[in-house]
Amino acid sequence: MTIAAGEYKSLVGLDKLYYAVLTADSLSGYSVGTPKYLAPAAGMTFEQVVNSETQYADDAAFEEIVAKGKINVTLNVTQIPLITMAEISGAVWDAVNGRMFITNDVPPDCALGFRSMKSNGSYIYVWLLKGKFTPPGLTTETKGETPAPQTQELVFAALDTIFKWDVGDPPAKSVKAVFGDDDVTAFDPTTWFTAVQTPATGTSI
Repeated sequence: MTIAAGEYKSLVGLDKLYYAVLTADSLSGYSVGTPKYLAPAAGMTFEQVVNSETQYADDAAFEEIVAKGKINVTLNVTQIPLITMAEISGAVWDAVNGRMFITNDVPPDCALGFRSMKSNGSYIYVWLLKGKFTPPGLTTETKGETPAPQTQELVFAALDTIFKWDVGDPPAKSVKAVFGDDDVTAFDPTTWFTAVQTPATGTSI
C-alpha cells in the first residue's frame, strides 16, 4: 500500500463541527438523525483514554495488557445557540417564548463530527459515533477598553457503540470513531456531513 506524502502533513485548522442525535443503538441496529451544525470552532483536544498493566512471570515482564477506554473531546466554541444547547444537554426548549429551561433530564446520546485542515490544504475528517455532551458553564467579564471575547468549553465523551459492524477484521466489532483523509486516494468526503459516517457503506444505516 502506497502512502501519499500529504498524509504526513501537520494539522493546522479546525472547522465544521456537527452533531446528530442517536435514535437507536442496540445489538440489532444503529440509527441516528440528520447532522446539524453545532457552533464555530475555536479549538479542540482529543484524547483516547488508554490503561495498561504489565504482567510479570518467571521474574521478568511477561506481557503488557492494554485496555482502550472512552475518547475525551474538549471543544472550545464561540457560542452555542440555546435551541442547540437544549437538544444536546437534555434541557427543555420553549419554542413559543424562545427560552431554555434547565431540568434534571438526561442528555441524549449524540454523534459528533468535524474536520481539521492540514498544512497542505487537505483535511482529516472525523465522526465519533456515540457519546454525551457535558453542558458548558458561562465565563464572561465586564467590557473594558480592550475586547476580551470568551469561548465556551464543551466536553464530549465518546463510547463504543453497542451495535457491532463488519469492519473486515472478524468478528464484528463495536466502533467509537470513523476517520478519513483527503490524501488517501480511495477516500471520498462528499457525504461526510450530510449523514453520520459509519462502517456500513460509508453512511448511516
